[in-house]
Amino acid sequence: MSTNAYSTVKQIEDHLEISTRYHPKGVSISNHWHDYFEFELVLDGAYEHTVSGEKRVAKRGSAWVMSHLGYHSLYCLSDAIILNISFTGDDIDTEITNILSSSAGSFLCEFDEETTQNILRRCENARREMSEAPPFWKCSVKGAVHEIIITALRNSHITSTPFDKGSPKILQSITSYLHKNYKDDLTLAAVAKKFNVSAGHLGLLFGKTFSISFNSYVSKIRLRQACNMLTNSDLSTKEIASACGFNSNEYFFYSFKKNLDMTPKEYRNSSRQ
Repeated sequence: MSTNAYSTVKQIEDHLEISTRYHPKGVSISNHWHDYFEFELVLDGAYEHTVSGEKRVAKRGSAWVMSHLGYHSLYCLSDAIILNISFTGDDIDTEITNILSSSAGSFLCEFDEETTQNILRRCENARREMSEAPPFWKCSVKGAVHEIIITALRNSHITSTPFDKGSPKILQSITSYLHKNYKDDLTLAAVAKKFNVSAGHLGLLFGKTFSISFNSYVSKIRLRQACNMLTNSDLSTKEIASACGFNSNEYFFYSFKKNLDMTPKEYRNSSRQ
């Protein structure tokens, strides 16, 4: 397998990227988060893939969509090739970003060979549009990405956002508030009071709508921010814990280790390598 043949990267501006990458057997990519959404599809070989703490073997046709709340790690069981599409909320319809942002952070898929080939053709067409830049090429590429993400979500048995299932629209406002104010004292009681709902009712809504507790949702937001700061700053872990809303450095360490199976220091060293 040639590494050069599978290192193509195409971008629209700075955020939408379509790439195909080769990883040799034995390569390990430690737990990490992103500030963007990500679709990945295994084209060849096999990975040991751990998504938000759940491990599985991913092979040709295995795919996943990750939001900024999801985290994952990879270990190559063989030489492998993976298709990657990275995008932000600016590149995709609001209905889709809502479901990606309001979930536990990851959607796992298994495509048959026909669907895998169809996705590859869409990506090849998108790359051609990027290279040749005919009129309306950006719209064309974003349309192809839309189709691929919709295919993945439907394969995950999700056809609508949680907000279309009878849950109060106030949840959309609350999740938006949590993302913007993760540094604050975001207890269930405090947030419920701010939005004039009972704490018990809000807790039940989070569990029913997102299949994740209120506290876990907030913790994921804070941990994602902490990972970014560990990678891109020289602040101490104590300073980062405080900046991300954790009550103590000890609890920050506990949450980090529990969710990412490594210490903040180990994550910083790994991400910088």
